[in-house]
Amino acid sequence: MATVQTKNIYFARHGERTDWIDRTWIETAKRQYDSPLSSYGLQQAHELGIYVTELKPRITHIYASPFLRTIQTALQVAKELNKNVLSNNDLIKIRLEPGYGEFHGSDAMWNENNIFQPLDEHTEILQYIEYFDQDYQSIFKPDYYLQVKGETRQQLRDRLKRVLQCTLDAHTDDCNILIITHAATLVEGVRALITITKEHNQGIEITTIQEQNNTSTWDMSPIRAGVCSLTHCEFIDKKWTLSKTGLASYLSKGEQRIWYFPEDKSLYETSE
Repeated sequence: MATVQTKNIYFARHGERTDWIDRTWIETAKRQYDSPLSSYGLQQAHELGIYVTELKPRITHIYASPFLRTIQTALQVAKELNKNVLSNNDLIKIRLEPGYGEFHGSDAMWNENNIFQPLDEHTEILQYIEYFDQDYQSIFKPDYYLQVKGETRQQLRDRLKRVLQCTLDAHTDDCNILIITHAATLVEGVRALITITKEHNQGIEITTIQEQNNTSTWDMSPIRAGVCSLTHCEFIDKKWTLSKTGLASYLSKGEQRIWYFPEDKSLYETSE
């Protein structure tokens, strides 16, 4: 009997940020938009990592936004996933992808001094460099954020559709992926995945995203995005289907810091 191939994509949000609990942190921070995790945020990431090791089928790839808080979250997960791996060649590595980075809202003042640091400048991370795929060529380049000078919500959606489609194209077989990102990109990333499926079913070729905006039907499922929560999409009957959203039962303090776009509030009120 032929083995039925399963495909799964999990979206996770980073853990609690230092600047949420220490309002003075930003006063001396060199990179004001790149807060590290708090001590509890690291604990949350560790708890997420323990849970991820129990997922079946096993996660084959980790993608992460290149901001420090998402790198730290991904690293805790990678440590747990690779705890019993004997060879570096068998490690499940982290691929840093700016396309899964923070929502670059129009009010953000991005510049070279506060955008995320290159991996080789993270001195506290370099001791774990074996957990990162240094051969990975990112879909979006790091200077994307410096060039766009602020995204609209539509531009965020376009970015996520493009990066997700490229990720899917790279994993036609081994598609059990964890994407560690931010609240806004988690919410719209899940919706983008479902939207891409709808366009495939309608026979629309995914090539130039900007050309599809008039024909796209954007999914508006009420995606829950608590810190270190997990949202699961599964490929069933030739389409990506939302299986679970906002899973946080594995966290010692449960679901916390739910975030959604303010204009989407009514979607969450009707879903309760």
